[in-house]
Amino acid sequence: MDKKVTPILMPQAGQSMEEGTILSWKAKIGDKIAVGQIIFEIETDKATLEVEAADAGRLAKIVVGEGQIVPVKTPVAYLADNDSDVEAFLAGEQPAPNSVAVKEIEKPVIQTVKIEQLKVEDSRPRISPAARKLAEQRGVDMSSISAGSGIDGRIITNDIPNVTSAPKMSKMRKIIAERLTYSKQNIPHFYVKLTIDAKELFSLYKKTKPQLLCSVNDFVIKACANAIRQHASFRSQYKNEQIIESPSANIGVAVGLDDGLVVPVVIDADKMDLKALAARVKVIIENARNGKIDGMGQGVFTITNLGMFGTEEFSAIINPPESAILAVGAIREGIKVENGAMQPTRLMTLTLSVDHRVIDGVAAAKFMQTLKEFLEKPEVLLN
Repeated sequence: MDKKVTPILMPQAGQSMEEGTILSWKAKIGDKIAVGQIIFEIETDKATLEVEAADAGRLAKIVVGEGQIVPVKTPVAYLADNDSDVEAFLAGEQPAPNSVAVKEIEKPVIQTVKIEQLKVEDSRPRISPAARKLAEQRGVDMSSISAGSGIDGRIITNDIPNVTSAPKMSKMRKIIAERLTYSKQNIPHFYVKLTIDAKELFSLYKKTKPQLLCSVNDFVIKACANAIRQHASFRSQYKNEQIIESPSANIGVAVGLDDGLVVPVVIDADKMDLKALAARVKVIIENARNGKIDGMGQGVFTITNLGMFGTEEFSAIINPPESAILAVGAIREGIKVENGAMQPTRLMTLTLSVDHRVIDGVAAAKFMQTLKEFLEKPEVLLN
């Protein structure tokens, strides 16, 4: 009776497959294997598959363990009646068999493994053992993964890093995303940009800072409040297809926090002098950083300033239901032409984002001209 040893190979599931990982063995050494019996499970770069035996026999030796990666057509186990037959086969010491057996040894006819797609028994995505183990190690809630990249949405190990690499959004971040997405999708924005001569503004700020305890942004807020008092459309909100005008210039001040942006509001900013306004702005900013948002939802106009980071100009998204927002850039050194001669000065760029449903281009340009007059002759803001 011929001694028969049948190698079991890593199957090639598709022309692009070059290697596979043994995820788990479904049989153990010494088991009698039947044709069609699932003997091990593999994972490729695209899917997780179960491998069925094409031949019957005794599982004599496993040479590739769980978690190991080997090239396709590499022996992973052997079927044989006796362990010694496998050892002899591997050592090349087996006696010369008959002509048919010699042909098999010189050019072994390896069993054809039958690869079948896993059947989904319920609506939940199937998960490979390796992916499940990795998810447990990383504390990933598998219910948060609706489908994987394997066959029929099966979740494999490659899907776990994709889930864990993206941290969950904070509640504040979600609210910001929803509001600003709504704003860009539903509000017809247009933009008006103006660069002003800020030399006198910067000089007055330096001069009055010790007494007024104010910032450049406080001057901008005061100038906007005064301009809004003269341009009623900038005191308007768009609500329920109606334009509602506010009697006061309630100015929102964008405040950056670690996990997002909030907009506390200075109520009746147009009725305060610069010192009182500066003091109030400090209070609402401090409150915002401690979790309290003053005047939430009552603003008619927002100011956002990135000048302290050296940003020269930018445009902002309108904070609904307000009708406009002003983006303030840094004061920087520059050149102006006066009487045909170039003079060194300081410049500041302001960009106004406007809701075209409420305000037209001409009205926006006139508002910016008024704002320019206040900021280029800032002494009027002290009155």
